[in-house]
Amino acid sequence: MCIPHGTGGTISSGNVKEKKERKSIKRVSQDAFEHGDPDFVDERVREDKPVKKETSLFAKLFGE
Repeated sequence: MCIPHGTGGTISSGNVKEKKERKSIKRVSQDAFEHGDPDFVDERVREDKPVKKETSLFAKLFGE
């Protein structure tokens, strides 16, 4: 006997989902959006390393 797709199962698995708090991002003011945060501290580290140019196999073989 087939069960139609539109009907749900009659047996409950007993699994109850917890209601989770919705995550939302606070909107910033238009002024802060356009001009940035004056208290922002950039903590990124930049290391200037010399760029090593890769040589091809052809250049290695023929010394170009």
